[in-house]
Amino acid sequence: MMTQLEAMDYIAIALRKVIKKDKIEFSLNTDLVLEKILDSLDRLVFLLELSEMTGKEFPEDMDIVKVGLFKVFNLVDYLTDRKNISDFRA
Repeated sequence: MMTQLEAMDYIAIALRKVIKKDKIEFSLNTDLVLEKILDSLDRLVFLLELSEMTGKEFPEDMDIVKVGLFKVFNLVDYLTDRKNISDFRA
């Protein structure tokens, strides 16, 4: 099972790949969309990277922004199996 720290590392790696910056500061309270870290195109690439690294799926029919999965604390809960993807369905 993935730890919270491992989940944060995966998020950091995916962010660095997508926005092509070496240093990205974020915390559990960061919202990757509201804080304009990821634009609409970057979001898709970020989720693909994260999915490839972790094996976690992000359903195409789900509004990931609306359900809050770009809030780091929610993303970490999903990656560490504290929450299932169905917990985020509106």
